This record gives sequence, structure tokens and C-alpha cells, in this order.
Amino acid sequence: MTIRSKASAKSTSVGILYRGHKFSVHKSSGGWRFITDKTTGVKGWVSGAWVYRDVRMCLN
Repeated sequence: MTIRSKASAKSTSVGILYRGHKFSVHKSSGGWRFITDKTTGVKGWVSGAWVYRDVRMCLN
């Protein structure tokens, strides 16, 4: 899943969150979550539709 610079599907891509990567969620805005990918260190916004709070892992 694409990590974006802003909480918008039209914003610039800053990285990719791959299946199995663990991450921290820092805040939410609408259907978006601001995360840090613990594998790569990339910070940005991802769609909340693919973020599972209990697992804290990308499942897509």
C-alpha cells in the first residue's frame, strides 16, 4: 500500500508499506492513519481501510 505525504489519495507518494511490515499509528484523520513503517522508517499517511489496529501490520 502506498504511504502518502498527506491524508489524500491524490497526494505525493513517499513510500510503500509492504505486506508483513509492522508500523506505529500516531494519529487519525477521517479514514486515514499517520504511521511510521518500523521496517523502513518511512512516515506518512495510509488508508485506514487496510490498517488493522489489533495487528498493527499491513495485510494487503
